[in-house]
Amino acid sequence: MKKTIVHIAPFPIQNMGKGKGRVSTYLPLKGLVKNGYDNIYITNSPYASPDDSEPGIEVVTIKDPFTKTKYAYSRLYMLLFYYPVIYPQFIYHAIRKGRKRNVAAVICHSYWLAFVGYVLARIFKAKYISKFYGIGMPSLPGHPDLLRKSSFWYPADLFIITNDGSNGYEYALKRGVSADKIAFLRNGIEKQANLNKDDLLYKRLAPNNEKLLLTVSRLVSSKNVDKIIDAFYELSKTMSGIRLVIVGDGLQRKELETKVSQLGISDRVCFVGAVYHKDIFRYQSVADIFISMNAISSLSNPVFEAMASGRCVIALDRGATRELIKDGQNGIVIESFDELKDAIISLLSNPDRIARLGLQAKKTIDDTWLSWEERIQIEMEMINSLCDNKTPQVCIR
Repeated sequence: MKKTIVHIAPFPIQNMGKGKGRVSTYLPLKGLVKNGYDNIYITNSPYASPDDSEPGIEVVTIKDPFTKTKYAYSRLYMLLFYYPVIYPQFIYHAIRKGRKRNVAAVICHSYWLAFVGYVLARIFKAKYISKFYGIGMPSLPGHPDLLRKSSFWYPADLFIITNDGSNGYEYALKRGVSADKIAFLRNGIEKQANLNKDDLLYKRLAPNNEKLLLTVSRLVSSKNVDKIIDAFYELSKTMSGIRLVIVGDGLQRKELETKVSQLGISDRVCFVGAVYHKDIFRYQSVADIFISMNAISSLSNPVFEAMASGRCVIALDRGATRELIKDGQNGIVIESFDELKDAIISLLSNPDRIARLGLQAKKTIDDTWLSWEERIQIEMEMINSLCDNKTPQVCIR
């Protein structure tokens, strides 16, 4: 019987619609399909739909009326609803879908669901894999430190932790996980040979040949897009010929659009919304400067993509940002939001420096980063070994 992998996650496969966002989840799933596995992906995200299913990937959605409200992932929500109501639904749907299948592994995609993943692996007598996309910050909603710690209490056969700059490898070791069970991997990148500007897109975004500042992210509080808007507003008081382009969508979008309107800069700020991943590089190609003010770290896909496109990046010094971006060599690293305005002014006054930093950024990615195909192959080899009852060779990159 064909092997099946059960996935449980609080987010959809692609969190901004089909073909938009979460390539770090979608591409490995496609890799599993290519390696001959059927996949059952169970989620309580309101942004997921059974229509997201495709050959080899069946999406099962759990109705959760609170995930689009301010109460989502609050302590009260977790205690009164998530644990007693949502947890049992994950278990029920997994058993219902998997009971007549050859379940080889259960992959838990979030430490919120680690207990459920462990229970399901025991029920199916399958391998248990914890896959964490970084470890977040205890101060963020839904990230209390006790919840993070508890996710490492349940013995997994393999921990796959994204190296997003939040020091997940060290954290796992502190929680008592053996090093031979931790795969610590950066996301891959689609390396770009063609750096030509998309002239049609540029004319649409910059009708008067303005300089373009770009940020790409989910519009949530941890991305600090509001701080980018604040800096741009201060810039706009004294500098003309610049525009801010914001690509992405999320719970904060309406709030951010309102803020821009109240500041009176709506004509100079463009909210693009979510775009297909294949189109991200079109937006990168027209940017003069890419800005990342991520509260956790700038070891994120939008930054990798900007650097691969030869863009000059300004990033906030958080987490392991400096492992990737060397200030003044392949980008600009600032210590606080207050420095953002001056960093932009300094760069825009020196176009040659923008070009030099962009070229060095591209060289950094080309010389040191794995492609998505290479990155996924590493993950597939480990999962295949586990499902064949062999000991996987873990990788740190």
